[in-house]
Amino acid sequence: MQFGDRELSFRIGEVGSAVDRAACDASRWVDVASLVHQLVPGTKVIMQIVDMQRAALLPPIVDGFLESTISAYEHHFWKLNPYYKPMAEMKLSSFKRTVELCPDENVKKTSFYNDLVKPEGEADGATVLKFASHRGRHATIALHYDNRIGERTDEQMRSLLHPLIPRMRAALEVNHLASRVLELPGGRGLIDNLIDAAMILDEDCRLLAANFGASALLADAGFMLIGARDFIQIKNAEATRAFAGVVKITCSPFMTAVRQEDIQVTSARTAYTITCVPIALDQAGISPLGLASIYAPKTVCLVIIRPCVATDDPEWIAANISLTFGLTKAQTTLLLEFERGGTLSQIAERLGVSRSTAHTHLKAIFSKTGTSKQRDIVTMVMKLKSSRNSFTVM
Repeated sequence: MQFGDRELSFRIGEVGSAVDRAACDASRWVDVASLVHQLVPGTKVIMQIVDMQRAALLPPIVDGFLESTISAYEHHFWKLNPYYKPMAEMKLSSFKRTVELCPDENVKKTSFYNDLVKPEGEADGATVLKFASHRGRHATIALHYDNRIGERTDEQMRSLLHPLIPRMRAALEVNHLASRVLELPGGRGLIDNLIDAAMILDEDCRLLAANFGASALLADAGFMLIGARDFIQIKNAEATRAFAGVVKITCSPFMTAVRQEDIQVTSARTAYTITCVPIALDQAGISPLGLASIYAPKTVCLVIIRPCVATDDPEWIAANISLTFGLTKAQTTLLLEFERGGTLSQIAERLGVSRSTAHTHLKAIFSKTGTSKQRDIVTMVMKLKSSRNSFTVM
C-alpha cells in the first residue's frame, strides 16, 4: 500500500521534526532511524558513514536488525561488504537499490550474504540513499527488506526521504559545526562553536543568544541592529520584512522540507549572506521534572551570517542553484545554458559534450528539480534569479 498525499505529508513532517532534533543532539539520529523503521513497514534501517580511507568502521545507527547481526557486522563483515565501495561512488542525493550496486548473483556467492544477510531474514534487498558527502566521507541510509516487496518499499522510501535530503544534510552540518555541544536553552553552546557570526532567534525575530561575531556585527550596526524588545532588524524596511518572514517560516512546526532561501544584504562596506536553519529544542529535556513535556518541541532559528560575493556574480548564482537542488557542476552548467535557448543538441554542441551525455544530465535535472520540460527549467531559473532575497543597505 502506498502513502496517500495527506498521509505522506504528515509522515514527512514527522521525520523532518526528528531530523531537526538530531541537528542539536547527534545522539538523536537513532530516533530518525527508529521513526523511518516504523513508517515504512517491513524494513530494517542502517545509517552509516562510508569512509574508504578509514581502517575501522565508524559506528552505524540501526533499527530492526538482530543484535547478533549488527555485532557480527561491526566486528568482521563490514570489511566484506560488497556494497561498500559502490555506495561511496554513488552520486550525492541519489537512491540505488542493491541490485543496481552489485548483481544479486555475485552477492549470493559471498560469505557476507550467506553468513550474515541470509540468517537475518527478510533483508536480502535494500535501497540506499546517499544524502551527504564531505572530504571522502559519505553519509548513507539504507532500508533493507524482503526482495518480494522491494519495488513497493523502494517507492515508499523515496517518496518519504527525497523531500528531506536538504534538511538531513543541514542537520549533519550543524552537528559538525557545533561539535555536538548544546548545553543551555537557547543554543548558547551551539553558536559559540561557530566561527561565522551566528545568533539564535525565536519565531518573532527576538534575539535569544549571539556569539562573538554576531555581537560585533550588532554593535557596529552597519547593516543589522537590535531594535526595541530585542527584535533583530536590518537597516532596510523591506529586508527586515523578508528576514522576519524567513525566520517565522523556519521556526514553524509545519515548515516545508526545502530550506528557506538565503537573504543577501549589500552594505557600503561588504555583502553578506544570511542563512536560517531550524533548531528544535526539546523542552522535556530542559526540565528535569518533565512538566514541560506537555508542550510540543519548540523550534528556534539559527541565523548564520557570512561575507559573500555580489549576488549578481555568475559563479554565486551557479553555486546557489547547485546547493538548492543538489546538482553536480555539469548539471548546473547545462541547466543555466537553457536560458540562452536552443535545442538539446545545440546546447550540447555549445558545451562540447555529446547529446547523450546532455540527455543524461537533463534527466537528472528533471528528477532533482521536479520539472519535466526544458521550458519549465528556464522558468524556474528566471524565477530563482528574480525572487532572490537581495537588498541594499545605505
